[in-house]
Amino acid sequence: MRFVLISVLFNVYWFAAVVGQHTFLPFLVLGLIGAVFLDRTVLFAIPLFALIGIVGDSVLKSFDILRFQTEFLPIWLCLLWAGFAAYIWLTRDWLLSKPKWVLVVAGSVGGGLSYLAGERLGAVTFGLDTASTAAVLFAAWFGYAVTFIALLSWLANREEKCASTNNTYTG
Repeated sequence: MRFVLISVLFNVYWFAAVVGQHTFLPFLVLGLIGAVFLDRTVLFAIPLFALIGIVGDSVLKSFDILRFQTEFLPIWLCLLWAGFAAYIWLTRDWLLSKPKWVLVVAGSVGGGLSYLAGERLGAVTFGLDTASTAAVLFAAWFGYAVTFIALLSWLANREEKCASTNNTYTG
């Protein structure tokens, strides 16, 4: 149930970022604050995961694959990456219980489609034709998915080791 609720909330967050853009910046910030109330460790995850996405999208923008009406990535997109980082962190237990190949396929397709939807909603334009852009986006999201899953797995293993070490009494 937690996964479903957080997924619904993230989709509302995504829609607010993409459709509302600069209009809904306060809502986006409040959403991130809400994520911190759910799990304080999200403060660690947001910069880590969001930075990967922001750098990746900056590269796509520099190659004129993604076009925005700003010189740099718009702030709403950076906050969207922060929200996505919070989402995958808050749902990490559920995500890591699934086969990794399923997560990679879902991440590649879902992530790529989110940009195609964003284009339809007027949040971004593409420097290439739609088919070429889709191919690049699916490839980029394949890379994101593999990276995020590997990081989540590594951090979960570290968290388990720390928990077991802290629960061991050597007195």
